[in-house]
Amino acid sequence: MRMKKILIFELNWLGDILFSTPLIRALKKAVPDAHIACAVVPGYSVLLKGNPCVDSVIELSDRRTVRSFWEKLSFLRKIRKQRFDTCFFLKPSGTKAMLARAAGISRRIGFAGKNDALTHRVRLPEGNVHRVDQMMMLCGPAGIPFLRGRYEYFVSDEGRAKAAKLLARDGGGIGRVVIINPGGNWNAKRWPKERFAELTGRVLSRYPDVEVVVTGASGDIALGREIASAVDNRRCSSVAGETDIDTLAALFSLGTVIISADSGPLHLASASGARTIGLFGPTSEKITGPRGIGESVVIRHDVRCEVPCYKSACSRGYECMNLITVDEVMRLIERILSVEGI
Repeated sequence: MRMKKILIFELNWLGDILFSTPLIRALKKAVPDAHIACAVVPGYSVLLKGNPCVDSVIELSDRRTVRSFWEKLSFLRKIRKQRFDTCFFLKPSGTKAMLARAAGISRRIGFAGKNDALTHRVRLPEGNVHRVDQMMMLCGPAGIPFLRGRYEYFVSDEGRAKAAKLLARDGGGIGRVVIINPGGNWNAKRWPKERFAELTGRVLSRYPDVEVVVTGASGDIALGREIASAVDNRRCSSVAGETDIDTLAALFSLGTVIISADSGPLHLASASGARTIGLFGPTSEKITGPRGIGESVVIRHDVRCEVPCYKSACSRGYECMNLITVDEVMRLIERILSVEGI
């Protein structure tokens, strides 16, 4: 069966959606004339709308309310009209499989799960397999070669203009930019804010031609201000809560180096071509390490715990993150800033 219209049911997190882009690129390379559509939650549709391998984006809410029933019914009508012949599920989902089956999609490829209604099942691999490679395994049932790829985000011109304005407003564009992203959706993955503040102070003292920008989501506004206030230097500013995804990606692409724990913004920076320093503790860089088009290095200490660890409370006081010192992060920054021509 030749694939002419392909629907990909995306994941719901920023980093995971970026991890899927090598799979999308492999599909487009194998069947360049096929129409590839992605079903994605509304808040992250921008991650795919500028991707040249994606022909259309269909928003699909993950809400579980009475209203969501009507949203899914509307989604079902849309995909039935478009007559997709193949769909891919990037994680097991009975609800999405039911929608695909009701829409008459005859070839349904995904990872095996309960009530999956799939026509082609792939078993999730065991061990430390990167999420990018996990998703690539879905190529097999479609007869498409497994390709090792890097994920990518395509920054818009509008995003670049907004990012340039932010830099000009806060730092004046005096020279090189070091960006720190101290937040994260899970507290166990965060590096202590005091160390981010100490690192910022040392960077500013060591390099008079460098400015530091703190980024973050709306929930990180207070955190960003606290770090900037602790440094008390006009070359340090916070834009936490002021950037949408596209502007943030553009800002990262303009930075000299980005420092962040394992988070969506770390992967967005890597996907945008930025140099990144990833601070890893309870998660494994082998599974979710940065693998975008930008250069990346990861700092992680072995504390003889089970990794990845998803415990909400840690009896060892988050030792895995606390073992990362300001000195070792600073050494990496110095190495990057000393490279000729940067």
